[in-house]
Amino acid sequence: TAAFEAEHKRRSSSVRFVQGDLHDPATVRDVGVHDVVWCSGVLYHAPHPLLTLQHLRELTGRRLILSTATIPEVPGIKQACVLYPGLDAGGRAIFAPVLPGPTRLAISEPFDPAESYGNWWWGITPSALRGMLTATGFELEELIVTPFAATAVARVAEAGGE
Repeated sequence: TAAFEAEHKRRSSSVRFVQGDLHDPATVRDVGVHDVVWCSGVLYHAPHPLLTLQHLRELTGRRLILSTATIPEVPGIKQACVLYPGLDAGGRAIFAPVLPGPTRLAISEPFDPAESYGNWWWGITPSALRGMLTATGFELEELIVTPFAATAVARVAEAGGE
């Protein structure tokens, strides 16, 4: 925005705002590696969240700050996820009252294949988010969980680390 650009100039900031498609190899190549990458409101819209996290890993030199919508833990089942496009109207009705926003494709409205990333694809539990980050080369430093949202601060895992 013009306000961002003005403040950026006033502070002589080295912060770089980039908007692009994480799934386009040219975008990942052109953006390059950054010490800190912040990504918010993307993961639950991604048909393939592990691929999205792998691409974020390619961009991240040190730390990733990731905010995403989440669902509560499922008692007795660690790392659970819900695939919203597969839900019928009754299944969607369970999630519609508690997840934010007036229209949430695949939740408050039926899944629309033509809208791709406009749909909500995944309900991700905090434990599943932790597992996804580990699987894609991050070490979780902090996970702040609020009802229906989480923010993870993760560092790039050292080679050979867990």
